[in-house]
Amino acid sequence: MEKKIKKIVIIGAESTGKSTLCKQLAIHYNTIFVPEFARTYFEEHDINNYNISDLEIIAKKQLDLERDLIKKANTYLFCDTSLITLKIWSTHAFNIVPDFITKNIKSRDYDMYIILNNEVKWVLDSQRKNEDLREHLFKSNKDELEKLNIDYKIIKGEGEVRLKNAIRFIDENFNL
Repeated sequence: MEKKIKKIVIIGAESTGKSTLCKQLAIHYNTIFVPEFARTYFEEHDINNYNISDLEIIAKKQLDLERDLIKKANTYLFCDTSLITLKIWSTHAFNIVPDFITKNIKSRDYDMYIILNNEVKWVLDSQRKNEDLREHLFKSNKDELEKLNIDYKIIKGEGEVRLKNAIRFIDENFNL
């Protein structure tokens, strides 16, 4: 019998350490993580001039990555974003959400949802533009999960404290 891989998604505002935490957790649990495809996409496309069809492309590719990488995972697959993030950005930027995202947002079953708190210091890079929206995005993530009636955990702390808090929550939740 094939063992079920637990999918854990980490969401939150820009520059809250989602990618870093995914990498750290993957190392800790000897598995892999799904990177945020939007970062790759916007290395080749203009982040200052995107449209709703770009978000749909990103959503589809993100789900393709999850489907491909779960086959290589060991016990857990950590996902560095979800369709919830794309729904929030689409609503913020265009006041509309692509049908693909709307149709697939609930069907993407994760075993655990983690929202990262905003206490990590903001780090500017070529794709981060919204330091002033951090609190709004944090609240939007919570609101979306609550609308979908999905349980979540807010992970606080910085550096090793944040990693230990996430590990403790995962271990307690899955009785390790």
